Amino acid sequence: MGACALVAGCSSKIETRVSSSGVQLPAAETFMISTVAETSTELRSVYKLVATSMVTRGFTLAKEAPLHLEITLDARPAALSLGAKDGPGSISPAKKKRPLQTCEDREYRLGVTVTKVSDGSEIYRGRAAEYHCKVEMADVLPTLVEAALADFGIPRGNHVLTRNGRE
Repeated sequence: MGACALVAGCSSKIETRVSSSGVQLPAAETFMISTVAETSTELRSVYKLVATSMVTRGFTLAKEAPLHLEITLDARPAALSLGAKDGPGSISPAKKKRPLQTCEDREYRLGVTVTKVSDGSEIYRGRAAEYHCKVEMADVLPTLVEAALADFGIPRGNHVLTRNGRE
């Protein structure tokens, strides 16, 4: 029984908080992603994951294109809130430590914004965020990319996805 409790403590429900907005997508087009030479390893990984996801959706990556993708990635201590105030009105409220939790949570956040180059209008904005105690950012990047782009073309606003996994 004790061993089961210890194993169960490593796996729990993970919530992916998703926010998406936008308009109906144009027919499959080409897109570009602006990159910088001093980009972190994690962000370079995200560029590849996002590009692959877009190609799977019928889009084509190019150096010059009518659609521009901006990708943001950050990590912060989850005990800090992000926004003007803590609570429901904040961008990302502080997470309280759970009983018996042995480490401090971090929040990993990914954002993808797609704009038209011709007029700067926003086509899509997808955000995905998760709290993790022991898992490194690189391990959750595929999940965050999938969640941030899942509503591409059919934005659903704010919602939460849950899965079992290691926190």
